[in-house]
Amino acid sequence: RTVTIIAKGTEVSGALIIDGNIRIDGVIRGDITATDGVEVGKTGVVVGTTIQSKTAIIYGRVEGHLIAPQHITLGGKAKLLGDIKTGNLVIEEGAIFHGNSTMMKEEQPKGKE
Repeated sequence: RTVTIIAKGTEVSGALIIDGNIRIDGVIRGDITATDGVEVGKTGVVVGTTIQSKTAIIYGRVEGHLIAPQHITLGGKAKLLGDIKTGNLVIEEGAIFHGNSTMMKEEQPKGKE
């Protein structure tokens, strides 16, 4: 699986479309769409409208809506300002979450039962 890494000290402006996973330790100003997972490290900051992937693990700061049908984890130092849509949500003690959460069923590929 491919992992794209935005290192600490790196700042990106614009929408990102990732085939695979992305780990963010720097700053992204824009929307993120990943086919697999999004991980925002402790030094990571994402300011966008929408972050979409199968899974999301947040340890840093995210401003925007987070959509991950499989699961979302907010680590103990995470700050999320925005709405969540997911199938499974874990919020660790110490995480800050300002927004609404909606539980959804994981989407099955068409044609498979």
